[in-house]
Amino acid sequence: MTVPMPPGATAQEILCPYCLEIISYDEQQLFARNDKQLFEELRVDRRISPLRLADTLRSAYQRCGNSEGQQAHYIPVPYLTNGSPLTVAMVGDSATGKTHLLTQMIAEIADGGLKRYGLQMQSVNPQDHQTFMTERVERLRSGTMLEHTRSAGEFAAFVDALLLSRPDGPARPVAFFDLAGEDLRRTDALTRFMVGVDALIFVVDPLRALPMPYLDPLRGDLGYTRGGDPAFQTVLDRLPRAGGQYLGVAAAVVVNKSDLVRFEPPVDRWLGEPPPERRLAERFAAESRDAYAFLRHHTGQAWVSPFDSVLRCTLHFASATGSHDHEGRFPHGTRPLRVLEPLVSVLAMCGLLDDGAEDGPAAVGL
Repeated sequence: MTVPMPPGATAQEILCPYCLEIISYDEQQLFARNDKQLFEELRVDRRISPLRLADTLRSAYQRCGNSEGQQAHYIPVPYLTNGSPLTVAMVGDSATGKTHLLTQMIAEIADGGLKRYGLQMQSVNPQDHQTFMTERVERLRSGTMLEHTRSAGEFAAFVDALLLSRPDGPARPVAFFDLAGEDLRRTDALTRFMVGVDALIFVVDPLRALPMPYLDPLRGDLGYTRGGDPAFQTVLDRLPRAGGQYLGVAAAVVVNKSDLVRFEPPVDRWLGEPPPERRLAERFAAESRDAYAFLRHHTGQAWVSPFDSVLRCTLHFASATGSHDHEGRFPHGTRPLRVLEPLVSVLAMCGLLDDGAEDGPAAVGL
């Protein structure tokens, strides 16, 4: 038995976020997860009410029809039946804090952090989102350090996806990718999906980037050495250039773990700044100038290469946890600092925020 089109949905061709082939909603390819988390063909009685059908399809998946000869991959139905999807990928080597940063971003969105910008949130798939909240957000908030991202294998699957919408506009799916640092250095099919990514968040680790002598003891304990991030250059080299010298994706560069250098100017100023609610372009331009000058002065060219390569890019100071862990725990809990600002900047550059103001989001990153 086939499943009809979800109420209010319109057929559209989109890019599969895994294989980069064109895909559109197909009621012949619907699946659901069973109790063992295995995909089974979905069969729905046509006689059920529209509300029940819509609720069923919120948790359904569609198998991509381009799986022949490669690993089967499944996409949540709401990802295919709402507005044009937006894909956001975290970029950085292992142990730079990408996973913690992304987890805290999504946690703040779930807590209503985007409402001040007029955006409402709903999960793309309730089960996947709840798993993310339980296994990542709740563990991190309890003071437990999250494991490093494991190698993705053949395909990079998004870790969570949300539907973001304004009161006067349609919902738009936003999918977040978090690859292991070693995967980001690869140049095979695994990172091919980067060609279709809409936005990148580059994560800078002060322990690898900054020369401050007081960081040396912690660097030594962790076995870190200073130098550029190979993942940055691999990803930048992989992206297509539509014309001219700049890449067309939206990007944000984040100095993560900024609590380690919280007393350095201008880090001390920005870590204490409240979230911007208006004049976004002006605020992000000021922070970007300060962050670029800070990195350029202390690290040289390598760590600002995304800004020099991407047409629209902002730079930020943030801390996913507010302190360093002690033997895999955060004894006093976590205190995220300015983790949502880089994502707000990216969403503005990609048109998800209202750009009616003269100095508003339309100018962010320019």
